[in-house]
Amino acid sequence: MNIYSVINIDLVKSRKIENRIEIQCKIKEYFLKLNNKYDNLLVSPITFILGDEWQIVIRDVKESYNIFTEIKLFLHLSNLDCYCGIGIGTISTNESNDTREMDGDAFIYAREAINIAKKSNRFYNEVIHTKDCKLVLKGNHIDMTRSHNNQLLVNESDTLLECAVTSTEDDNISLGLIDIINNIMQNNEMIENKFTDKQIDIISLYEELGSYSNIEKEYPNYTKSGISNKLSASNYFLTIYNKKVISKLLDIYAYTLGGEYCGY
Repeated sequence: MNIYSVINIDLVKSRKIENRIEIQCKIKEYFLKLNNKYDNLLVSPITFILGDEWQIVIRDVKESYNIFTEIKLFLHLSNLDCYCGIGIGTISTNESNDTREMDGDAFIYAREAINIAKKSNRFYNEVIHTKDCKLVLKGNHIDMTRSHNNQLLVNESDTLLECAVTSTEDDNISLGLIDIINNIMQNNEMIENKFTDKQIDIISLYEELGSYSNIEKEYPNYTKSGISNKLSASNYFLTIYNKKVISKLLDIYAYTLGGEYCGY
């Protein structure tokens, strides 16, 4: 069975953006580059579906968060922010070159996810627990506290678990894999949203050039110690590890649903 990821992204307060037409053209040009870069992953070209909202359908579920963070960085460089809903599941129609001609669980979950991401009142939002995150993942619930023979995998009286649970009235603890992934993504978003512009500049150079030495060679005003200090202060390397964990868990989730396990 094929498992897909549908990624819906919408600009925050898009109608209040100055030079909106110019921004839309810039985004469309960027999407052309992404279409070429991820040609082997995309089911169809990235499609505008509702106003300033666009949709991405990919075959390799584990790349969902990586693609979102890449787009988020591009938007940030233009002082733009976005909501994102990721849905994982099957597609009930044939694959098409236009995302609007496809349907299925993955599309339904993506729509539900972005609607949750857009909820402004975090107090009543049971999925997002920080103001620093506008991203939600949805899919079939897979209970990680029970094995296939319905035996508990987590001891409900475990001290760590007791500390984490705020309500003592919950006798039946259900920890879903989607919940775990959402939690890690929210923590990662919280870290990345605290990046300063200078830290983002260094991170971009490091990811482009690959080493401190190469940055220092191309940009003599930067020193290895200065680069190292900025990357460490930003917790950049923790975000990289978080992304690896998220990708691995997404891969496992897709496999559990019946898809192909890609591994690393």
